This record gives sequence, C-alpha cells and structure tokens, in this order.
Amino acid sequence: MAKVTFPVTRVFATIGVLACCAAAALPAAAATKRPKDLWATVNVCDTSVHDNMMGVRASMPGDGDHTRMYMRFVAQYYDRSRQLWSEVKGSGVSKWIYVGSGIYARRQAGYTFAFDAPASGKTFVLRGAVDYKWTKGRRIVRTARVLTKSGHPNTKGADPETYSAGLCEIT
Repeated sequence: MAKVTFPVTRVFATIGVLACCAAAALPAAAATKRPKDLWATVNVCDTSVHDNMMGVRASMPGDGDHTRMYMRFVAQYYDRSRQLWSEVKGSGVSKWIYVGSGIYARRQAGYTFAFDAPASGKTFVLRGAVDYKWTKGRRIVRTARVLTKSGHPNTKGADPETYSAGLCEIT
C-alpha cells in the first residue's frame, strides 16, 4: 500500500516569544493536570496572504524554576481512507525551539508550515500537534503533547486577527 505524503515546499518559523511580567510557580498537584496555559491552536489556515499554509501557535507555562522550556511543532493530516491521523512527511516537524526560562509564568511561540497546493478537487485536512519539554541541565524534567484546538482568539500572527481553530482545510 502506498503511503500518502504531502510535500512541504518551504517552512517559515515565526518564533514570537512573549514574556509575561509575573513569574508564577505551578503547585506540585498541577503537574498531573493540564494547566490552562498549556495549549495549541491553528491561527493561520490557507488565507489570501498565507496561501496553502497552516500556522500553529502554542503556549506553555513556566514552573517558577530555572528550567529551560522548548516546543516542537508537528503537522498532521487526516487520511480518510484509513480514518487516522498521520504526521506529514518531509518538513512536517520543526526542530526543538527554545522559548525561554521556566521562571516566566508562560511563554508562546508559533510555526508556519507551507504546502504544495492540493490537486484540483482535493482537500488537505490538517491539524497541529505541539511537543513540549522542560529541562534542567541535561535532564528532561517534564514533557507534554497537545493537539490544536479552537478557543484561543487574538493569538500573535493570527490571520485573520481573531482566528483560532482545531483543524485547517487547504483546498
């Protein structure tokens, strides 16, 4: 059976990192729950300015300590024939991006994937996944993975300005 792949012609990293004024430590019990500042959303999806592109924006909370925080962005497509999500081959995964120190309450970053146009009459159904890691020295102290969801309007770099979605359809 042939694997379905979507060629990615160019990738634009938009690493907008926002530092917040207050540092807040997460309580130990919060380590087992998903904090409200841990999220990912599609903030760009195939617009006239961003033709055949999907932008993903994400946020992660600091832990009030001197950990180093990283994000990695992943583009996934829905294979209708197999009814499952798969990672886009090629440039569908970013490198790990350093977003700041854990002393900050939260940090954000974004990444934009660019795709070749689908064949006439075809639609790519895409979503993003974001991998997070907190490190101390060479040791990974925490990891998480979040799929894109709607509900995060007014994210930096959104097109249009208030766009926030869980999925992206490129036609």
